[in-house]
Amino acid sequence: MAEESRTVGAESCNAPAAVEQIQFLRDKLQKFQSKMLCDFEQRLSCMIEDVLQDLRQQELRAHEFRQFEGSRGRVANPSSTWHNRQQHTSSKLPESDVSDSPNWRPDAQNQTTPKQQQQQQQRREQQEPQQRTRRQLPDKVFLTRESYLTALLQVEHMRTIYHIFSIILVMFLLNAICYDYFVDGHINLGLGTFRGGLRRLHWVLGVWLLEHVFVLALYFAFQGWALVRAKLPSHRSLQSFWSHSCLIMYISAQLVFGYVSTSLCLKFQLPFVSACILLLESTRLLMKMHAFVRYNAARVLEGKQKADDNVASARPYVPPLHCYVYFLFAPTLIYRDSYPRTSHIRWKFALCRLMEMVAVAFLYAFIHERHINEHFGNFGKEALGASQIIVKLFGMMLPSAVIFLCGFYMILHSWLNFTSELLRFGDRMFYKDWWTSHTYDGYYRNWNVVVHDWLYEYVYRDVYKYIFKGSKLAASLLVFMISALVHEQVLGFALQVFFPVMFVFFGVVGVSLVFLMRSAPKTLGNIFLWFSLIFGNGMLISLYAMEYYAKRNCQLTYERWADYLTPAVWRCYH
Repeated sequence: MAEESRTVGAESCNAPAAVEQIQFLRDKLQKFQSKMLCDFEQRLSCMIEDVLQDLRQQELRAHEFRQFEGSRGRVANPSSTWHNRQQHTSSKLPESDVSDSPNWRPDAQNQTTPKQQQQQQQRREQQEPQQRTRRQLPDKVFLTRESYLTALLQVEHMRTIYHIFSIILVMFLLNAICYDYFVDGHINLGLGTFRGGLRRLHWVLGVWLLEHVFVLALYFAFQGWALVRAKLPSHRSLQSFWSHSCLIMYISAQLVFGYVSTSLCLKFQLPFVSACILLLESTRLLMKMHAFVRYNAARVLEGKQKADDNVASARPYVPPLHCYVYFLFAPTLIYRDSYPRTSHIRWKFALCRLMEMVAVAFLYAFIHERHINEHFGNFGKEALGASQIIVKLFGMMLPSAVIFLCGFYMILHSWLNFTSELLRFGDRMFYKDWWTSHTYDGYYRNWNVVVHDWLYEYVYRDVYKYIFKGSKLAASLLVFMISALVHEQVLGFALQVFFPVMFVFFGVVGVSLVFLMRSAPKTLGNIFLWFSLIFGNGMLISLYAMEYYAKRNCQLTYERWADYLTPAVWRCYH
């Protein structure tokens, strides 16, 4: 009886604790359930909103934008007009790539020995587990299609908006003419800005021509590597040594090419516009050279393997020189032996794009003289407080937004369409509808398709496949860092300042917003995207202008290496 009473007493003591634990568990489950329901309702609402938005867009396109879907009526599958890539269907190379080797024959697989067939089967069995676990990345495709704005401007409503902005530009130019005549006594039209920004342009042209000689020499160097490698089929160690030596020389040549172009900006003391032309052209040629080598090196290696199974001595396939030369001037950074071509040149279309570039250039000169120089021309000479700086920053928000939008239109639309028309280049999808993006992920993919394709094709895919072994996050972060460094290098050397605002905005803030905005609703996400773009570009242009004019106006001495790394704004006012 005593033992039973003790047992009952212990159970009575444990009962409140058990009830408390059950209550605690119930509360946790209820919170988890409410959170799950809230997330489910939010996701369901977003999905319904997306479906309704797609239906509205489909109805709009069916009535107002009929020609937008079937751009120029030359695409076999209109639904894929605005898709940029296609998924792999096989682990093998496309037939067009394999057959580029003159030693490859369609019946080559039927002429292998039983031992070679067994070795091929073993290689396929080893590759199958990796192919099942690792996602195959899609390939870039080229189609004959117009740019988004070209297709949109075929609609009368969009043409009216285009006319409105054209009249606004004319008003800006009339304002500049009246101000110059009645205030300064003569009409300038921003020609002072053109003369100052394009000084020593003939030196830039000379360097540009020498760079093209180097780029053409790379073609023959690549051809020499492929031919020598093909003559060493039985000396694997010597063949490997030759290929690795050429790879080291190629990397060294690329580094020297980039170093020379940047150092010449400092040596020649180039103004901002001339320096930007040299740096951007040098970067473009670097990307073109790597695209050619990366694409054709894989074809040489694959063609060599195919030839080894059937032919004793094989001559590797190297594209003709005219394909390489056309690629150097074509408005794409992805190499192919051939591209979709238009039947003729629309000279009126090309002339309109050229006039648009000239008009935007005059608008930039107007903004520089009436806003940038007015706000920051005396920076470093005048005493400024926090209130004056804030007023200047917000005074540059709208002009910076105009610079941002007109820069996009002038380079990615007018210039690239102008060169495409002259070269009869068919694929005009240089950008997508980035203005409708509600996440920074979509904005970065659609803003500049030309550069994004190169980063995806030759950096992201190789890093994803060979370095990080299937890690999308690590590959994406590396791509962002490389892009941010190149942007900062161009701006820093063009302005001749060390002020890594672009790197911080692009490589830190931009990357953070990619992850923070992925679950944002469409409407709020798009509103925040535009707010951050306008505010961020205003801050970016203002901070670089402050640093440039502070270094120019302040009499600073550079005695230590730390003086070059310390911002001139800080040294001026402290």
